[in-house]
Amino acid sequence: MNKITGFLFAAFAALTIAGASPAAAQQPATESPADLREIEYGKDIFKTKATCQFCHKWDGSGDQGYGGNALSLRVTELTQEQFIEVVKCGRIGTGMPYHDKFAYTDKRCFDTTREELGNDTPPIANEYLQPREITAVMKYVFARMKGHGEKGSYDDCLDFWGKETKQCDQFKP
Repeated sequence: MNKITGFLFAAFAALTIAGASPAAAQQPATESPADLREIEYGKDIFKTKATCQFCHKWDGSGDQGYGGNALSLRVTELTQEQFIEVVKCGRIGTGMPYHDKFAYTDKRCFDTTREELGNDTPPIANEYLQPREITAVMKYVFARMKGHGEKGSYDDCLDFWGKETKQCDQFKP
């Protein structure tokens, strides 16, 4: 075993013994107060204005019978840029709505227009999002969901719904 492999093995073992998941090792060591504020803002947009949890679930795990055929945000392979594009433009031919007020009025989304897509145009979101709101949602998803296992934990539930809820009792360890 070379030094790098040995170091990585030791680091993984230490995280496992400490009860941390490998996904937690992908997190930055500390998030600045500004980062935490933006992540919280993104969570609020996810929950209220964009209502993402109705299709993607509160934990981002998606489901084939929970509000639609939403893909998992926890195991997505989308990059940050691709994620932002999907939120702005929706997904052609699916139920994923677009949140950019001007999507498909010109060629900004997938180089096509509403007239060209016809019935394949994604649905309009309940509310349009500003660019800073879309960025905040992306930061929330990438900080709290993507790479954090297939399903949310009890702690994830408390973070999303708050400590004064019975919503998370079913996830208690």
